[in-house]
Amino acid sequence: MALVGGLLMIVTEPLTVASVDVASGSCAVIQDSNPELADRCTLSGFERHGGALILLGLLAIAMGLGAGAGGSRPAAWALVGVAAIVLIYGLAVDLPEAGRTGAIGRDFEGATASAGPGLFTELIGAVLVGAAGVLRLVRPVSGERPDG
Repeated sequence: MALVGGLLMIVTEPLTVASVDVASGSCAVIQDSNPELADRCTLSGFERHGGALILLGLLAIAMGLGAGAGGSRPAAWALVGVAAIVLIYGLAVDLPEAGRTGAIGRDFEGATASAGPGLFTELIGAVLVGAAGVLRLVRPVSGERPDG
């Protein structure tokens, strides 16, 4: 689970996290009138996170190996921590941004905002990484006493 979750976090960066559609359905209209504003039509993970999810995804994969194959409880706690960071950021920062039309909405009546596939891969990846950490914490490794 940590491997898949970490990979989903990494894949989030090039994907669209939030986008704004104008009434005419194309950002070409905005590009002609205001090229700087057209950059806000789609926001990728790189634009939203600056590559942080790549690092967190790689950390999740490494800690997943430690928690799974190595049976490391600290690695499991690290997975829970990574998941918490990504979930909090995704729900508190990215999700609200996915519902905002911003400056495009002020200039173009009928503009609508929507979440992109990157938002969903970000949140699903975080849930998988967190679940992997919690499962390791609640299930003892063979030969380990249940109380720690």
